[in-house]
Amino acid sequence: MSTDRTALGGPSTEHHAQDEDRLVMPAAWLRALHPRRGGAKVAAKAPDADAPAKLAAKLAERGKVLLDSLAKCRDAELAAAGAAYLAGEPTATPLGAAVVVASLPGHDTELAPLFPEAWLAERGPVFAALAVAELASLDLVIDEDLWRVQRMAAHEYPRYWYGGYRANLGARVRAALVAAPDEEYAEVVAALARCREGGIHQRVAASFLAPTEPGWVTADCAEVSGVNHHLAVHLVAAISTPEQAALIAGHVPGYSVLHTLTLPATLVDGMGAEAVPVLAGWLDDAYSADNERRLLGMLAELPTDAAMRVLLDRIDKKYTQPAFIGAAARFPRRAMRLLAASSGKAVDLLLRAHVLTHPELVPEVLASVDGAAAARVDTIANAAPLVTAPPEALPEVLVSPPWTRARKARKPVVVSGLTCADEPAVAWAPGERDNWRGRSDHWGEIYNQTWDQLARQIAGDAGHHRYWYNEIALFVSGPEQLATPLLGKWRPTDTWGTADWLPRVAARFELAALPLVLDLARRGPASAAAVLLPFTSPEIAVLMADWLSRLKSVRATALAWLARHPEPAARALIPAALGKPGAARRQAEQALTALTAGGAHDAGAARRQAEQALTALTAGGAHDAVMRAAAGYGPEAEAAVAGLLAADPLDALPARMPVLPEWADVAILTPINLRGDAGALPPEAVRHVLTMLAISKRGHVYAGLALVKEVCDGRSLAEFAWALFLRWQAAGYPAKESWVMDALGLLGDDETVRRLTPLIRVWPGEGGHARAVAGLDLLAGIGSEVALMHLHGIAEKVKFGGLKSRAKQKMAEVAAELALTPQELADRLVPDFGLSADGSLSLDYGRRQFVVGFDEQLKPYVADAAGKRLKNLPKPGVHDDPELAPAAYQRFAGLKKDVRAVASDNIRRLEQAMVTRRRWSAEEFGRLLVGHPLLWHIVRRLVWGVYDSSGQLTGTLRVAEDRSFADVEDDPLVLPSDALVGVVHPLELGEGPAAWAEVFADYEILQPFPQLGRETYEPDAALIAEIEAAKVPTRAVIGLERRGWRRGDPQDAGWQGWIERDVPGGRAVTVGLDPGISIGSLDFADEQSLVGVSVADLDPVTASEILRDLREITR
Repeated sequence: MSTDRTALGGPSTEHHAQDEDRLVMPAAWLRALHPRRGGAKVAAKAPDADAPAKLAAKLAERGKVLLDSLAKCRDAELAAAGAAYLAGEPTATPLGAAVVVASLPGHDTELAPLFPEAWLAERGPVFAALAVAELASLDLVIDEDLWRVQRMAAHEYPRYWYGGYRANLGARVRAALVAAPDEEYAEVVAALARCREGGIHQRVAASFLAPTEPGWVTADCAEVSGVNHHLAVHLVAAISTPEQAALIAGHVPGYSVLHTLTLPATLVDGMGAEAVPVLAGWLDDAYSADNERRLLGMLAELPTDAAMRVLLDRIDKKYTQPAFIGAAARFPRRAMRLLAASSGKAVDLLLRAHVLTHPELVPEVLASVDGAAAARVDTIANAAPLVTAPPEALPEVLVSPPWTRARKARKPVVVSGLTCADEPAVAWAPGERDNWRGRSDHWGEIYNQTWDQLARQIAGDAGHHRYWYNEIALFVSGPEQLATPLLGKWRPTDTWGTADWLPRVAARFELAALPLVLDLARRGPASAAAVLLPFTSPEIAVLMADWLSRLKSVRATALAWLARHPEPAARALIPAALGKPGAARRQAEQALTALTAGGAHDAGAARRQAEQALTALTAGGAHDAVMRAAAGYGPEAEAAVAGLLAADPLDALPARMPVLPEWADVAILTPINLRGDAGALPPEAVRHVLTMLAISKRGHVYAGLALVKEVCDGRSLAEFAWALFLRWQAAGYPAKESWVMDALGLLGDDETVRRLTPLIRVWPGEGGHARAVAGLDLLAGIGSEVALMHLHGIAEKVKFGGLKSRAKQKMAEVAAELALTPQELADRLVPDFGLSADGSLSLDYGRRQFVVGFDEQLKPYVADAAGKRLKNLPKPGVHDDPELAPAAYQRFAGLKKDVRAVASDNIRRLEQAMVTRRRWSAEEFGRLLVGHPLLWHIVRRLVWGVYDSSGQLTGTLRVAEDRSFADVEDDPLVLPSDALVGVVHPLELGEGPAAWAEVFADYEILQPFPQLGRETYEPDAALIAEIEAAKVPTRAVIGLERRGWRRGDPQDAGWQGWIERDVPGGRAVTVGLDPGISIGSLDFADEQSLVGVSVADLDPVTASEILRDLREITR
C-alpha cells in the first residue's frame, strides 16, 4: 500500500481498484505485533552471542539473594531445579531456568532480558521454549522479606504473564521460533506437546509460542472458557479463526488488549479480514479515548467493506470521522460506494465532499450501486457548482496572504539603557475592595490554637506539624497587629483554595500583601492571577506580558490587567520592547501589539511578548497612553514605539505557521458567502480563512479577520464556524486545534450561543471542564444580550460547582466593567424578545393572525384573533401566506426556546430577592421590572413592599393590568420617587398575607412561586432536633444548591463535610453533614444527618428561610 495517503477532501490522486483489496501492514503494526510463521514478514534478530557470559556475571552478583529466595521455596522439585540452573550445571533443566527467572524481584528489568538471549544462544530454541512454558505456571509470593516461587493451580491467574518483563521473554522466544529452520521448529513443537501435559498454564504458553498448531489453540480456547477465563487474553496472540475467537470473545474486554498495538495487530496478522468482528466488539469497552482512537485507526487500515461499515455505523460518535476520512483516502471507491448506500447528516456531508474530491470515480461507482445510491451520487456529481467570487472581488489577504509569500524579517530597533522606576501601587474598581473583603469567612476560622500561638509559630518557623489552614486564617481575619509584620515572611506551602481566600487578604492589607500575591500568582497562575488585577508594578507588567504570550489559562486576566492599567503597563514594558532581542523583548512586544496584530514577530521570546502587550494596549484604546509613555523615554524611544505600532498588522505572523488538520476540509464545511449575494469564497480563500483562525486566539486576533468580517455575510460566517466546530467535535476535540473554540467566539452569533450553551453545561461531566470554561469566555466575548443571558443562566444554575463558580466570576467581571453589581447586571440582561409594550407578540399568517401571551411560569401560549386560547400554534397551511406564515411559525419556535432559557432563572431570581430582601429604586422598579414586556407577566403576580431609606416597610402594592399600582384595598397608589421597592416576605406582612391572598383569589392571579402562602418558621428547639434526627437522601442535600446553598470545600480524598449558605452581613450559615459527601462518588453514602443546625443571631426572615430549606428535605 502506498504510504502517500490523501485525506478525504484533499487533492485527488490516482487509485487502482486492486489496491483497495490488499492489506499492507503499517510499519508501526509490524514493530508491535508478535510474529508468527507464515504471517507478516518481520526482520529476524539473531541471539546475542555475548548474553550467556553477561547473564552468568549478573547471576553471580545476585546469587545470595536468589539462593535465599529458593531456600524459602516449599516445593522441593522447584528449589532443586532452580539451584541447579543457578549453579550452572550442564544438566540444568528449562524448569530450573524458569524458577530462577520467576524468583527475580518485579523491578529487576536489567537482568530479565538476558535470559532468552542466553537460552537461545547457548542451549537452543527447544530449551528456550520449554523455559517460557514452565515460567507460565509459576507465581511469586511474598514470604517475610523475600519472594518465594510456587506453582499455580489451574484456576489461578498469572499476574505477570501478559505485561511486564516476563511477557517480553515469551515474545522474544516466539520471534526467534518464527525464523527457526523447519526441522528445528518441528523439534520445538514436539517438545511443547509433551510440556502441555503439565497443566493449563503450560498449554496456553505453548499455544502462544506455536500458534501454527490450530488444534492446540482451539482446545485451549475452549478450556480457558470453562476453567480459567483470565488466561483468555494470552490466547489472542494465537487465534487465527472466527471459531477460536468466538470461544474467548466473552472473556477478553477491549480495555485489556488495547493499551498498545501489540495484540490487535497480532490478531489481524493471524485472522486477516476475519478479525473485524472481534475488533468491532472491543470498541464498546475500549475504556479510554486513546484506546478507542487506536482501534478506530486500525479498522481504517483494513481493506474490507466490513471494516468500513463498522466506521459508518459509528460515524456520529466521537473520534470516528477522522478515522473514516483516513479510510476513505486509502479506499476511495469503497468509501463512495458505501457512503452512497448509507444515510445520515454526517454521511451526507462526507459523501458530498468525497464525490466532489473524486469525480473520476463516479462512473465506476455508479455502475456498482443500486438505484437509490446511484441517484445520491449522481445528484451531487451533476449539481450546479457553487458560484464563487472572482479573485478581483476579494481583499488581497484572501487571495495572496502574507504567509504564502517569502517574508522579510523586521530588524528590531534597540534603544538601550531604558528602565522603569514606577513604585508598586493599587487602584481598586468601585466596590471591588468591599466585595473582596466580604467573601465567605470560612477561611477565617482557627482551630486548636490561639492567635498569639499561631503568630509566634509562623515567626519562629517551628518545625513541628502545623494546621496550614490556621495560617491562612491569621491573615484572613486574625488581629492586624499580629498578621501585618508576618506578611513579608509567610509563604504558604499549600496553595489549595488560593482563589477563595487570597482576595480577602489582598483587600485587607493592600500593598503590604503584594509580595505574597505575586509569589502565589507565580506558583499558581490559574488560581491567583486575577488577584493581581488591582495592583501595578513593573514586575507585574512583565509577568502579565509573559502570561499573555505563554499561558492560555490566564490570557484573559493578562488582557484585563493591560486594559485596566494602560499607562503603568506601557511605562513598564517599553524598556523590554526596545531592548535586545530575547525573551524579555518578545514578551513586551506581544503584550503591546497582541490585540491589534494578533501575531508574534520573529524576535526573541521576551521582546516579542513585550511588543504584543504594547499592541494589546493600543488596540484596547490606549494608543495615546502608550505614546505618552514612550515620549517619557525620549525621542528615540518614541520613534521606535511609533514604528512598532505602525507596522502592517497583516504581516504579524507566528514564526511557524500551523498545518490545518485533515478534518477541516473546505469541501465539507458550510460555504462562506460574500455580502450582497456576490457569491461565495473560493476554496483556497476559505483555507486562508481557516489559517487566520488557526493563528488567532481570544485577545490576539489576526488582523485579516476584520477584513473577512467586513466583506462576508455574518450569518454565513457563523454557520461556517459552527460547521468547523462540529468537525472538531467529531474528531474528539483534539487539543492542538482548540483554536476552533476561539473561532466560534470570533465569528459566532446568538444562534451559536443557543447551540453551544447546552454543550457547555454538560462538558464537565464528560471530562471537559477546561473546554467548558473556555466556552464561558466565548459567551462573554460574544457579549450580546443573548450570550450574557445564557452566561448568567449557567452562573445561576448548573450542576457542576467549578463551572458555576467560574461563570459567576465572568458575570462579576462583566458587571464590574459596567460599574454594576452582578444582580443589577442580571436585571438588564433579560431580553424583551421583541414583545410589544403590553408583553404580547402578534404572529401574522396572512389570512390568519395569532397573539402570544405568557402564564405565571412565563410559559408562552397562543390565542386566535378572537382571544380563544389554542393548544398549539397551527402549522402553516396551503391558504396561509407562503412567506409570512413560515417566518411567524419559526419566530414562535425560537421564542419558546429563548424564553424557556430565562424563565426559571428569573422566577428564581425574584424569589431570592424576596429572601435576601433586595431593593430597587422606584425608577429601577418601573423601568426594569414593571416596564419590561416579559418580566411584567410575573411582576404583576407578586405583592411588592414599599420601604423608606432606613429599610422600614411603609406600604404594599400590586401592579394592575394597566401597570398602575393598587394597595390591598384595591385603591390606587402613587409610588414616591424616593421609595425603595422589593418583593415583600410574608413575615413582613403580619396579618397582611390573608388579605392579599383574598385579593389575588378574586382576580384569579396565580403566583410564580410561594409568597403569600409560603411556610414560615420561628426558631424552635424541637423543630431543630427533629431536623437533626432525620435521615436525608444525599441527593436531596445536593439539591439545596438550587436554593443558594453550596457544599463545603473538598478535604482529603474529596470529602465534603458541610453545606453553607451566605446570609446578610457578610456571614454564612454552616450545617455539618454526617458521614459527608464524596465528591468523586455520590454513592459513597445514600443518606446524611444534618449536624449543628443553628439560626441564632439571624433576623426572622433569614432564620425562617434557613429552617424552611432544611425542613423541606427532612420531611
